[in-house]
Amino acid sequence: MEPVVFTQIVIAAATLLASLGGYLLAGLNERRRDARTLARELQLRGTERESRRDDEAHTFQREILLALQDAVQLMARLTYKAMHFDHMQAREGKYTHLPDTLSDDMHSNGVDVRRLASRVLDAGVRAAVDAFKDTSARLSISPRHLQGLVGDDLENRATSDIMELHEGFETLTAVLGEAVRREIAWRPPVE
Repeated sequence: MEPVVFTQIVIAAATLLASLGGYLLAGLNERRRDARTLARELQLRGTERESRRDDEAHTFQREILLALQDAVQLMARLTYKAMHFDHMQAREGKYTHLPDTLSDDMHSNGVDVRRLASRVLDAGVRAAVDAFKDTSARLSISPRHLQGLVGDDLENRATSDIMELHEGFETLTAVLGEAVRREIAWRPPVE
């Protein structure tokens, strides 16, 4: 075989092998690039999902806190009504049950407050709601604490009870307001 032909065959074979090698390397590099792109996309999707979940959780908490504020305000109003009813009955020396509608409204509202409070993540808010519920229940469940009081003693006790409920409501309102403002101001972290 002549050297020129041999050289041409070697060059052709080398070109063919180099082409095949380049093709294999390109495929390997492309596979690695695709794997990196996929990993990046999966991480981005996970981050987006986590961000969306955080946003939904904060939105849920904000809505729960706003509903809880309304329910607690209604609880205070119903408790004031019950206390007023008991006070008026005590002035006449009567100690009767609350009217059915008021009693039913108070029970329904108490269930709503408990349900909403149980969904709040902040333990401080839950504790403040529990404290107010206890105060409300103690002041409205039974008028026995007014029994035997007349005149100024009755009026002073009724005023003292109203002030106690008002202070409890103000304390709870401040705690709830702070929690609502915190949820409203929340922004997802910027990366």
